[in-house]
Amino acid sequence: MVTGRPNIDYPAAETALSVVPFGQDEALTSRVRRVGDNNLHVAVARNDVGEAVHVDRGEFLELSWQADDGFRTVQAVMVDVAADRLWQVRVKGEATHTQRREAVRAPLGLPVRVVFGRTELVGSTVDLSEGGLRCVFRPHGDLGASIPFPKAGQPIGLVLDLYSDQLETQVEFVRRRPRTDSLHEWSLKFTVLPEAATDLIRSHVFTALRNARSRGIVI
Repeated sequence: MVTGRPNIDYPAAETALSVVPFGQDEALTSRVRRVGDNNLHVAVARNDVGEAVHVDRGEFLELSWQADDGFRTVQAVMVDVAADRLWQVRVKGEATHTQRREAVRAPLGLPVRVVFGRTELVGSTVDLSEGGLRCVFRPHGDLGASIPFPKAGQPIGLVLDLYSDQLETQVEFVRRRPRTDSLHEWSLKFTVLPEAATDLIRSHVFTALRNARSRGIVI
């Protein structure tokens, strides 16, 4: 197996990743699918619009993930692409600990859908944290007229497209935000999330913050 302690010296199986190819500023999102004898088998990394990204064999990568004590980072190298299209990535060197980021909110646009009663709204996130999300939904002619708006604390079904995974869960309606157009902007709160889902959200948030910071958006 890969040398070291899982999720301390290297990301364990099913751990969500932030991946930065050497010499690039944009962080990508991926996930460790399994740990082999020498390599991590990693899903093809995707950019912030969900597009698969090509990385050449021999290219160096920086892998970051959420561990129990915060975010950790380790250097790695792209070894090969397996028959199942997973990247084979080999860890190089020791992992380092970076600042813990709990319930940090990042600007991030991901496809989202909510369902309450017989009403369904489709839209995009505006920002995301492991505690909740702010979304903008397309116009719905009956909402606010024959269909009442949800009340604070009302449970709502949510489907969030995280590109490599799809999260289906219940959230609580928090509030509507005023707008001058016909779109609906809502704040929603996560109630109960599996640890794997929380880990994946943290990875997306961490990746978005790194990208925003590299563009001078976040200090």
